[in-house]
Formats: sequence, structure tokens, C-alpha cells
Amino acid sequence: MAAKVPKGSFYHHFTTKDEFILEVIKRYAAGEQERWERLLVHSNLSPLKRLRRYFKDLIATYGVRGGPVAGCLFGNMSIEIAAQNPEIRKMLIEAFDAWEDAIATALRQAIEKGELRSSDDPEKLAALLINGWEGAQVRSKALQSDKPLNLFFDHAFEVLLKG
Repeated sequence: MAAKVPKGSFYHHFTTKDEFILEVIKRYAAGEQERWERLLVHSNLSPLKRLRRYFKDLIATYGVRGGPVAGCLFGNMSIEIAAQNPEIRKMLIEAFDAWEDAIATALRQAIEKGELRSSDDPEKLAALLINGWEGAQVRSKALQSDKPLNLFFDHAFEVLLKG
């Protein structure tokens, strides 16, 4: 009740809490898409530099900033709600797939420019990066520390994506 909005106002806009959650995920996904388009697509940097900048931006956004680490909404909702609601799970899968496609595109471009080995599989690398990032987010929440995010970043770019 901190917002001092009557409970009835919520149900005037959303018939169920699940409908509200779907709208939250939809808006969050749009914001994250805007981020990856701005940092991964619309840039003159090399593909790997774009990826580095993108993940640095994620660390700055989701790391410790004077308050508790909240984590990524996609990851939080996947852990807390996805198993119980097929519609929410479907929307989360679509969001993760779109995110993975954006990263795979940048990785494909890195391969084309010779920044990565031609034998690297951009789709598998993108999935691994997202899985690693989400795991680092969970650990960061538990530790209330950026250390897992920075470990993920360092290993991803100094080992995994080392051309």
C-alpha cells in the first residue's frame, strides 16, 4: 500500500495477477531488447568489443549499486513462477530465445571478422553466455556481491571468447 492505490484499481487494469506478470515481462523484455539493439547492433565497434561493452553495461545495471542485488527479471521469474504457469513460461522462453539470437548474431559477426574461430558455434556460445550470466546473477543475489558477475565476464572474454 506504499503507492496508496486501492486494490480495486489493480483489478480494473488486470483481471489476474498472472496477467499483470505477463505485462511486466513484456515491458522488461522490450527494455532489454532496446539495450541489446543499442549496444550490440547499432555500433561501429567490432563485434567482440560490442559484446564486452554489452556485458559491462549489464554488470553496471544489475550489480551492486548501493542496494541489494535484485537480479534479472527473466531469471527471477524462471525460478519463481515459470514451472507453475505455462503462459508465463512460454513468454520467458521467447524472451530468452530473442536474447540468445541477438548475442548469436554478434558472435556470428565476430566469426566472420576473424575475431573468433570459424569452428565456434555462435548459437551454442550464445546459450552458454546467457546461462553463465544468469547463474552469475543468482550467485550475486546470494552473496550480494559483483564478484560472480565479474568472474563470469573475465572468464567469458579472456578464455571462452579468446580468438
